[in-house]
Amino acid sequence: MARKTSKRPAAAARRTEFQPQDLLLAGIGAVSLGRKQVAHFYANGFEGVVEGVTELRSKAEEAVQSAAKSVSGKVVSLRKQAEAKAVPVQKKVIALANEAKAQAQARLDPFLIQLGAKLAPSKRTAASKKPASKRSRKAA
Repeated sequence: MARKTSKRPAAAARRTEFQPQDLLLAGIGAVSLGRKQVAHFYANGFEGVVEGVTELRSKAEEAVQSAAKSVSGKVVSLRKQAEAKAVPVQKKVIALANEAKAQAQARLDPFLIQLGAKLAPSKRTAASKKPASKRSRKAA
């Protein structure tokens, strides 16, 4: 007969929980390292710290400026593309809305008349007049 084996929990997986003693040792190590760095910078007159801070600040400012330039250029180009594509679509939507309004009005007018609603008079276009030089004069 075959031997049956039972699966054991994976012991290789390490726990991610920290014990209080681990945190205490890490804190002591951080304080010790910080004291050593402060003593080193104090002995050297803080020259390395000031230069390092100014160098990091200038690098950060350059990075921010270059990122702002690249982003602003992309935003402007995207805005132009969006406007170029939006104008024709907007015109089509307005035309379709006006057409739908006219069709709805034409279909509803007969029902509104039967119900006794007074309709607004339709707008008449002004008759075009002939220029004064081509008009006939009445004899006096």
